[in-house]
Amino acid sequence: MKLWRTRRTRAAYSRLVAEVAEHDAIHAAEEIVGSAWMAGLVEAEGQAAAAQRVCTHMRDTAYEIYRSAESARDTERLSESYRELAASQQALGRVQDRNDGLRQFAERERAVWEEASRMRAMEMLADRERLAEAARAAGVRGDPVSGELA
Repeated sequence: MKLWRTRRTRAAYSRLVAEVAEHDAIHAAEEIVGSAWMAGLVEAEGQAAAAQRVCTHMRDTAYEIYRSAESARDTERLSESYRELAASQQALGRVQDRNDGLRQFAERERAVWEEASRMRAMEMLADRERLAEAARAAGVRGDPVSGELA
């Protein structure tokens, strides 16, 4: 009877080891995909910030040209530079709006990622505790975390 019980307990332990290994593989895949997603968001934020800097520079340059035409009282250049200034201000506004939207989206995604990472860590700890308890019940010596039987 005791032999049957020992075999049954060790079989349950082996099934739990396989389940924990499966969870570990899933967690690793989630980590890889999530890290790639976060890297993509960081890259997109960098590109949006660069676009905003370019548009700001273009608007500032258009403003300087406008001021120069205004100082020179050159009406032809003044009206042309005013149109360029208006267009550059509109472009900057659009880029700033997109950048703000992207920043808000990235902040939400980071919060979701942090929560998912926390949940994965808690699940991994729970798996390790279940595995250690099953190892004790099965009388397994060795490393219960790796699932190697002694």
